[in-house]
Amino acid sequence: MRNEFQVYVIESSTLKRFLVVEMVLGTLAYNVALYLFHNALLAGVGSWAGTESVKRLPVVFRKIVGP
Repeated sequence: MRNEFQVYVIESSTLKRFLVVEMVLGTLAYNVALYLFHNALLAGVGSWAGTESVKRLPVVFRKIVGP
């Protein structure tokens, strides 16, 4: 058995992006979808679709967050 010590480095920009996209935008998308559809299942799907679209379209994300 080898004695190994592993270090994982998480950049602060990655953590900020996760918090903004997943937590803030996900919550906003969920609440908007819940208001529009009055259905928790559709609101969850809408939240997922909203956050995934923002992650897949970095140009839109840069316009929202800025440089």
